Formats: sequence, C-alpha cells, structure tokens
Amino acid sequence: MKCHKSIAARWRDRQDQGMALILVTLVGSVLMSVVAISASNATKDLDRATSEERRSAAFQAAEAGVDDYISKLTEDHSYHLRFVHPAESTRVSGATTTVGGQSWNGSLTWTYPSHNLTWRVLPNGYSYNIEVTPPTAGSPNITLVVVGKAPTTAELRKLEVVVRTGSIADFQMIANADISYGSTATTNGKIYAGIDSSNVAHSIAHAGNAYAGLYAEGSVTGMVASRLHSPAQTYGATTNPSIRTAVQSPIVFNNFTDSVIQLKAAAGTGGVLLDLSTVNAWRLQFTAAGTIVIAKCTKSGGSAVESVLPACVTFQTVNVPTNGAVYVEQTAIVEGVIDGQVTVVSNGNVVIGNDITYETSGNDVLGLMARTDVVMAGWSQNSLSIRAAVIAQAGQYRSDSSAQTKSGTFTHNGATATNLGGYMSQFATRIYDYDATLLYLQPPFFPVLEESYTVLAFRELTQ
Repeated sequence: MKCHKSIAARWRDRQDQGMALILVTLVGSVLMSVVAISASNATKDLDRATSEERRSAAFQAAEAGVDDYISKLTEDHSYHLRFVHPAESTRVSGATTTVGGQSWNGSLTWTYPSHNLTWRVLPNGYSYNIEVTPPTAGSPNITLVVVGKAPTTAELRKLEVVVRTGSIADFQMIANADISYGSTATTNGKIYAGIDSSNVAHSIAHAGNAYAGLYAEGSVTGMVASRLHSPAQTYGATTNPSIRTAVQSPIVFNNFTDSVIQLKAAAGTGGVLLDLSTVNAWRLQFTAAGTIVIAKCTKSGGSAVESVLPACVTFQTVNVPTNGAVYVEQTAIVEGVIDGQVTVVSNGNVVIGNDITYETSGNDVLGLMARTDVVMAGWSQNSLSIRAAVIAQAGQYRSDSSAQTKSGTFTHNGATATNLGGYMSQFATRIYDYDATLLYLQPPFFPVLEESYTVLAFRELTQ
C-alpha cells in the first residue's frame, strides 16, 4: 500500500526547497559582491601602488635636479650669476629675459613670472624644473625650489633646499703661519692658522676684539672672554669645540691649483688670457664703464716690477668678461674701479699698482690669485686702499721689500689667504677689514673648501 505525504508535508518540502534556492541565490550574490569588491579593492590598491610609485619617482626626479644644480655650484660658485640652468624657469630682471640653458647677463636678483616652463627630461621619462633664489646681504644662502614630474600624469613633488657654500673668501685671514693681533685690533671676519709644508700646525694669538670665529690647527691664545663677541668662538687642536668640528680638513694651498686650471680654461674660452714671453708684466686698469685697459709692460733694468714703475704701452681695451675669468701668465699689475664679477690669476706675482674700488657695492667683486706673491707696489701713492679677496698660493701677501716706509695708510677691505704669511711695513698705518659681501657674492672660480656645499634646510612643499 503506497504512502502519500500529506499536503502540509509537501508544502513544507517546497518551502525548504525555495528557502534553499533563495539561500543559494543570496550566497551567490554575496560571493559575487565579495569578488567584485575584492577586484575593485585590488584595482584601487594597484592604482594606489602605481600612484605611489609615480610620486616616489617624481620625488627622486626632484632630488636629481637638486644634485645636478649643487654639482654645478661646486664647480663654479658663480654659476647662478652667470647661467640659467637648462631646467630653470625663464628668468626676468628688468628688460632682461633669459630662458633655460643660456648665459645670464641680468642683475643679481630676478623673478620667474611664468613658472615651470622649462623641464629637463631624465632617462626614465620623469623630469624636473628649477627656480633659484640667489644670496643677498640679508641671506647669504642659495635657495632652490625643484619640482619633479611624472611623464604622463599630474604627479608632482616639490622640494625646497637651502644651501651654503664654503669658500676661501669666507675668511678674513688664512695663513700657513702663526697669526698675531694686539689688544687694539678688531677682526670682523673668520681667522684661520693652518699647517705649513713642514707639517707645523700654526696658532693664533689674539688680544683684541673678535666678532667671528678663530680657527687654529695649533692653539688659540690671548683671547679674553669679554672680547670674544657672539657668535664668535675659538677652535683649536685640543679645545672643545675642536677645529675639526668647524673645518672638516686642514686647508691645503696646493689644492687651489684646481681653481687655477678651471679659470685658465675659462679665460681661453670667453675670458681674457694674456701670455707673451717678451712681456715682463701686464697692467690691468679696470674702469667704471665695465672695461679693462690692458698694457704691455717692460721692467726698468734689473728692478722688480713692484719696485720701480715699468714702462707700459697700451695693448687693448676689453670688456670685463661675462664668465669672470682673466688669466695672466706673467706678472699682473692690477688697479682701478671694478664693474662686474671677476677673478684675475697670475702664474707669477700680482702687483697692486693703485687703489682698487667697486663701482657698485654689493654688486661687484674682485678675486686676485698669485702663484707666488701678492705685492703692494713701492711706486704706488702714499696711502693705498684695495677691495678684493686675495690669495698668495705659494708665497706672501706683502709690501715691496725695497720701498721706504710711507707716512700714509694701507687699507684692505676683503679677504686674504697667504701661504707664507706677510707684512705691510711699507705703510705707517695698516687697516684690515672683512668684506661681508663675500659671504653671498664670491669671486668667480675662487677655491672652495672640502665641504664645499652644506645643505642647511631640506623640505617638501605642498603644490
């Protein structure tokens, strides 16, 4: 006999089947939603990862721009004053407008009315743009704003970097000899006593007022605390702080040769290069019109050029070169009014014939570098005043040893580096002062310290 389910039982079975179908449908829908969400999240994660990768690469592109610009500044401290970087936005100064990759002939300050017009593309397709704020009297640092950009998207990273150059011109006096200042002396610039060729570490004896640091590879003595004015400090071989905390390595005069080589090359390609074996000296008379009157000079009998006025005949008149490089193979006699930024290097002596001044203070600068001595001419006027950063690489910074003492005053406003010390006994009164302009405007191709550029600040800016 067959058993039949009741209608109620059959209804319950249908309900169960329906519920199962609904459950299966719901589970399927949930699974599909999960899969869809997972796929969406995966896509978003991939997009985020790709975006982050682009952002990271854009940051690296900006860093590459910073490194490239600093490398150029390391080779030439005046790069920012002489060139617009190939990746730099278009500069404007008055009527002067210059695009990236060109020489700069404008003023010491400029603006960028249209930003980010120039980009340097890197091998990976990313690129960077640079804008530069040059040093000023109030801020002796260079500020770089560098933007890195992805190839095909709007991914941008902007960096601001503040850098400070370290140069020989930072010091009022550098000597590989003992340095001494009496109680009536006042020094406004940094003083450094180095290590000579016999490996003797020299010292500073300072009994006067010091307004900038005293750095000695030997010792610093004689300084009274009340005469050491902030932010000045003393640094020696055995003191705390040590000389090595301020000057990374001893300053080596032989290393200055690299700067001479660079300047000589620049003088031969756009600068002024003077070399004639029949000439005893070249007289360079700078003018306020931005020119140099150059004369060929023959010394009088067997007398030294600095001792007896040589016979000079005008050779040519040239503009102060835009690259700032003047190289003289023989003795260079220098005088006049400097209009521009220029460094004169002699493979012999540099002789100061008469006063050296600047046409525009804060805008002009002169570097003088002699392979041997920098000498004040015995035939100069009774009082002599010069403004320059001076280096006697292998010799002395001195007056003419054969000249009789003058009743006048010798005044030097600038910086001095002398390998073998020196003297100015030719003059009854001597005044030495540091030219603070050198903290932000240095002579072209002037030697750098080993720690040539220090990054003072590094931060990312919002777009």
